[in-house]
Amino acid sequence: MKRSSPPLLVVLATLLTACDPPGQVNPPTEPAQPIQGPGTSAPPPQRPPGMEPLMRGAGATSFIGRWAPTAETCAQPGDQAALRITTTDLHGRGLRCVIESIDERGQGYDALLDCETGSGRSSRQVRFEATNETLRLIRLDRPDEAPQRLIRCTALAR
Repeated sequence: MKRSSPPLLVVLATLLTACDPPGQVNPPTEPAQPIQGPGTSAPPPQRPPGMEPLMRGAGATSFIGRWAPTAETCAQPGDQAALRITTTDLHGRGLRCVIESIDERGQGYDALLDCETGSGRSSRQVRFEATNETLRLIRLDRPDEAPQRLIRCTALAR
């Protein structure tokens, strides 16, 4: 009688179990350490110029949106009525500003703006304190000026 060789699957299983010494298998809750050695670490991904992260801090960009003193003002067309704030700029109500830097501090964000108005160019330091529906806009460089209270313009008011 001819002796048959063990099935290929049994041979592969035996070889694979011989690779790891007993007790060296990581449980699912403890992943294996990354492989170390030359060529194992990839450089961090590069962002295209101009796409650097603007926000420093872990909070949400709650001040992003369209804001005005009243719902009626939100409904008015044009740039003179509402203030539009993005992660890179702020414009409307006679202002056109670039957000140069922004830092999360406590319950708000302190920003340095480079602004252009009808009377020229200026730098402004402001603070954004936003909830879901209101924004307090505080001029840090003018402590005697009262904070502006704005409401979020909804999509229906645009």
